Amino acid sequence: MVHKLPLKILIAACILLVAMATCNRSDSEDQKGHGKKTSLEISLDSAEIMFLSPKAEKIVSRIRDNVLFEKDLRVRARALRIFSMVLLSKVDNSAKDLDSAALYAIKSRELALANNDSVEWALSTVQLERHYTLSRQRFGNDRRIGVSAELEAALQQLEKHEVNDGLSLAYRTLAIKLDLDSAAPLKVLRYELLSLQFNDSMKYPVLRARICNDIAVTYVAYFRQPKLAERFFLRAIEILKNSDDYDTYSIALNNLAVNNTAGDQRSLYYSRLAARVAAKGNLPQRVSSAYFMMALKFQSMGLYDSALFYQHKSSETLPKDMIRYDYEITYRDAAMAKSYLGIGKVDKAARLTDLYAKIIGEENAPGGADLNSELATLAGLYQALGDYEKLARTQTRLLALRDSIFSKDRLIAVGRVEGQYDLELKNKELKVLQMSNELNAAQADREMWVRFLLITTAIITTFGLLIVVKLLTQQSRLNDSLAKQNATIERQKLELENSIQDLHRAQAHVLNSEKMAMLGQFTAGVAHELNNPLNFISGGVSVLEEAAGSASTEEVQILKNIRNGVDRAIAIVNSLRVFSNPRSEIGSDSQSDLTECINASLLVLQSKIKREGVKVVTDFTECIVTGHSGQLCQVFINLIDNAIHAVRDLPKGRKTIEIRSRTNRSNAFVEFHDSGVGIPDSIQANLFQAFFTTKPAGQGIGLGLFICDTILRGIGGTITVSSQVDQGSTFTVQFICPK
Repeated sequence: MVHKLPLKILIAACILLVAMATCNRSDSEDQKGHGKKTSLEISLDSAEIMFLSPKAEKIVSRIRDNVLFEKDLRVRARALRIFSMVLLSKVDNSAKDLDSAALYAIKSRELALANNDSVEWALSTVQLERHYTLSRQRFGNDRRIGVSAELEAALQQLEKHEVNDGLSLAYRTLAIKLDLDSAAPLKVLRYELLSLQFNDSMKYPVLRARICNDIAVTYVAYFRQPKLAERFFLRAIEILKNSDDYDTYSIALNNLAVNNTAGDQRSLYYSRLAARVAAKGNLPQRVSSAYFMMALKFQSMGLYDSALFYQHKSSETLPKDMIRYDYEITYRDAAMAKSYLGIGKVDKAARLTDLYAKIIGEENAPGGADLNSELATLAGLYQALGDYEKLARTQTRLLALRDSIFSKDRLIAVGRVEGQYDLELKNKELKVLQMSNELNAAQADREMWVRFLLITTAIITTFGLLIVVKLLTQQSRLNDSLAKQNATIERQKLELENSIQDLHRAQAHVLNSEKMAMLGQFTAGVAHELNNPLNFISGGVSVLEEAAGSASTEEVQILKNIRNGVDRAIAIVNSLRVFSNPRSEIGSDSQSDLTECINASLLVLQSKIKREGVKVVTDFTECIVTGHSGQLCQVFINLIDNAIHAVRDLPKGRKTIEIRSRTNRSNAFVEFHDSGVGIPDSIQANLFQAFFTTKPAGQGIGLGLFICDTILRGIGGTITVSSQVDQGSTFTVQFICPK
């Protein structure tokens, strides 16, 4: 062991000497190479490496005049392309800067074409595409910019010559263009990851940080992946700590403040750090954005004084010469409505809430997660202000928005599955066509052989018979094979059609469940808010009744009428609460009062019952059953409504609906009997299928009994029907009684 140690030291020393000699030789070769370059080319090298830094602008301004007298057209083309590159990378580039950058890029492309330099042409094309993208971002026009054929050709040239730096910038430009057009999120993410892959982290660290920030924003905006986004935000911030790119640094910190998963205090820390970084870089608009983020965070935490303080600082630091300054100030003030309400300034909160509603209606497109969140915030403000009319309108709009988003997602999923099934069906049909072609070819061969056998029968009769038998056997096998294939395809086609019908049923059921859940929340809120004023009125009537000893008969009758009206309103409000069932959520352990649910359902349909002149006879046994009250009411409303429809054409005295409930040890039964026209035996088996209806076109879609059956099976219950023509129908619903 002692003898081996000096040998290892000697080997390590030799390797070190060889490495040092190699480095010295490389350095000397680099020095020789630089010696061949002019001072202009060396300056261009520096400007290209530092194109994202303000230092590059100083280099460009120093050498701009020298480029005009440069005789080497290749150097001049490269210089113009770098000038464009630097101007497009300025933090506060103006319209004049963008126009100059475009002219430089166009002139560089012309010189590159004249020199037959495909790489320089491709790099200049990327700069021209950056100009189009920045113009769209800066001036906010809605024209789709798309992916030009020239950019695709430039990418091909850069890939062919393996120009990684150019590929990184080109793929980032391509991702930004697609993102501005709101097209193909997966492609946006793919191009951003390719841009990161081709980036030289040692040569262009700031560009790498910007790419990481872009990837993080894509994960949040399109894929709702905050943890993945947080990882890329942190990578960008770590790179930018040692750079002078304060703009990107503050943007990444603000993004992380909004999307971090560590809680409110961490969000405030990142926002404060973003404000300090932006102030250090003399970026007032970024400082204002950071303060506004802090104001929103304090408001969400219920610290309203702090929220208003930072909102005031945000408005003070916002540059007055920025685009849409008046709108930004108005929007930020309106966003503080909740804080003014929290400190007791109700009138100002109401004015700002109406202003916030106006901004949402004018500035946001109808649809999307942002509008969904803002409408929910607006609904909360109206509820806190007690403006129930506007609250109802906002909740109706929110319900319609969520319904459209839900339906759109479901339809997309169904369409995707249907497309897959159609593709499989077409593949099967193609196989059948191939089998038919093979059979036709075999048939042609057989006919040829038959003709040959007829000619040679006299000579080789025995041999010919054997061939005929063989061909007939082959034909029989082919026919059997084709028959099996046809049977298989028919079976698979039937299975596919059944699967698509199941998908339609599932879609209808889930959509209806979502609506009922929203109805439950809405009715619970309305019932709660109406109950307080009704209690005040009821108490006032009680006082008036006690003081009515000397009142006239007419005044006493008026008080009785008021009392009857108040009691009626309280009964209606109490029945609305049944739809939300505050005692339980929808689940396997939900329990409901059976009689309460039936009475609530009758109350909902009371106006229709009176309008049709239907007599309702009830006989209830009090009991508690398994199931959510909202769902039970949905079942009862459907059954009662069907019974009303069954007796509507009868004479007035014969329109009768009987509802009776009974129980045993473990089950409860409710019978709904109507004196209607009855249901023929031939269609009773189809009553609980989706989209089957006996009502005329336009009066029903055939989902009522299907939904009833689905709900009851979900809670362990059943529904059966017994009916005879001209003698009425009886629907019997069975429930489980909890132990």
